[in-house]
Amino acid sequence: MKAFLLIYSDSLGSREQVIKCLDSLSIVSLWRYDLPNSFYIISNQTAKILAEKIREHFPGTSLFIVTEIIDSWGWLTQESWHIIQNKARMPKS
Repeated sequence: MKAFLLIYSDSLGSREQVIKCLDSLSIVSLWRYDLPNSFYIISNQTAKILAEKIREHFPGTSLFIVTEIIDSWGWLTQESWHIIQNKARMPKS
């Protein structure tokens, strides 16, 4: 499994529309968001395949990028870091 970051323009759709798209993709194991217009995605596919599948849901000229998270630093929630680093949700305590 790999961690990806999806960043999209407002013209792609609402957060709810993107959630519906990601939920419908069998290649997406899990996703999470805490930042506007971005999602962390866990998948065993490539960024290219994820982008192609997202594009099928949102045809047109809307802008977005899917990139694999290889080396990352920043300030996120503990839950988000866990997903990015472990490719799984945090265990419930």
